[in-house]
Amino acid sequence: MGFMRDQRDGRRAIREFAAARGWTLTTSPEEHRAILERLHGEPFHPEPPEPSPYLVLGRRRHRLSLVMRGAHHGGSAVVFLYTAEQEVLDDGFGRRGRELSAYWVAALLDLPVRVPRLQVTPRTAVRPPRPGIATADPRVDERFHVHTDDPAWASRVTRALAPILLDGEGRPWRVSGTTILTWEHVLTWPPGIPLGRVDAALDELTRITGRLSPPVQGDGPQ
Repeated sequence: MGFMRDQRDGRRAIREFAAARGWTLTTSPEEHRAILERLHGEPFHPEPPEPSPYLVLGRRRHRLSLVMRGAHHGGSAVVFLYTAEQEVLDDGFGRRGRELSAYWVAALLDLPVRVPRLQVTPRTAVRPPRPGIATADPRVDERFHVHTDDPAWASRVTRALAPILLDGEGRPWRVSGTTILTWEHVLTWPPGIPLGRVDAALDELTRITGRLSPPVQGDGPQ
């Protein structure tokens, strides 16, 4: 009963949060699929797990829920809960039919111009699958991994973004095409959107967007 009550309270809080901002909640499967198509890269399209002689895995699924969309400082924002589900056919101990689930909350903004892919993630004890680039600012390199399709452009952009990155909370974020997004692993139960952190996340994305510029001649290939 407590779990169901917590879920109802969480949904009511989200409805009130959205209503206070003039945002809408969407449950349309078509809209959810369209959003998923924009989420290129981690954690939304992870690499397949390493094969194991003991663990037999089945289908992998992902879905969105608690999807809010609306205006934020003149831009178009979407905030949602993302769930990744992995079916376990046999866990090696004779237990079958289980599912492993992981949850992230994400926020994204539409960009006014198309730019190359750029991902900035804080350095942790876990190394990324592929090494990043060295930027023009060693302070940024010391705190973040930077991955991009256009190193010369990314180096110029991260130099302009250094004050925001170094003064911020160290959120991961990525720009690709006409979208910028950030994400956060949800470890609470039941999983939900930390409403007290939504505005700060979108504000930081807005500040980053204000210093992004498309490639110019001399930046190199896109």
